[in-house]
Amino acid sequence: QLTPEILKRQIASYYAVKSLCEELHLDFCGIKGQPELTNNFCTMDVAEAFLNDPYDFDGPKEPIVCATEADMDAAITMEILKKLARTPVLFADVRHWHEDYGVLDLCNSGQHATYFAGGSFDYRDNLPKVVFYPEGFYFPAGGAAVHHLAHPGKVTLARLGRKNGTYWMAILRGEFVQFDAKTNEEIMRRTQIEWPHAFCRLETSMERFIEKFPCNHIHAVYGDYVDELIMVCEILGIPWEIL
Repeated sequence: QLTPEILKRQIASYYAVKSLCEELHLDFCGIKGQPELTNNFCTMDVAEAFLNDPYDFDGPKEPIVCATEADMDAAITMEILKKLARTPVLFADVRHWHEDYGVLDLCNSGQHATYFAGGSFDYRDNLPKVVFYPEGFYFPAGGAAVHHLAHPGKVTLARLGRKNGTYWMAILRGEFVQFDAKTNEEIMRRTQIEWPHAFCRLETSMERFIEKFPCNHIHAVYGDYVDELIMVCEILGIPWEIL
């Protein structure tokens, strides 16, 4: 369900988290929404999307990395990518491999910054492509899911994982793609139309990806930052692997 009162609650939640980050001097943050908030208050999709955005309801701002499910290994990965690319960073679930179209659907309940709808720092380029859909049955408390489809472009994807308690980083190149409007909708409806999506063609085989990738959460920025990620890993003493 989505009502004006629930949407106001979501916007208020955004300002509350933003204020906490400022008060506590947090470089990045995460929100554990399930099941406490999603069952009893509202979803955090609006808060998470606009924290990660380069603007909010008051104008331009610095993106604040926010990871859903309080996934702090995600947040650290995103913070590294943000500092390298100086852009918002995608947080997504590795949702579904569409073999017939050759794309991996990266989809999450609303976490994607609206920046990715147009790939622009200007909200006027992005927000016309964004729709607030009512949440589905997963989240009884209701709220808006921040739906859009990621703008096409070459991307760098990464994820910090752990082996025996020690960090390592998976690094990939890929490309976000779109099809015609009918095909885009058909693919999104196979999983969850209300949520934001990114259709990604990876520069690796799906077999190798499944074998090596350490998590169901993945992160991406537009552009090629593979060499920079390797340099960061070398400086920090973190093993890395290009998939």
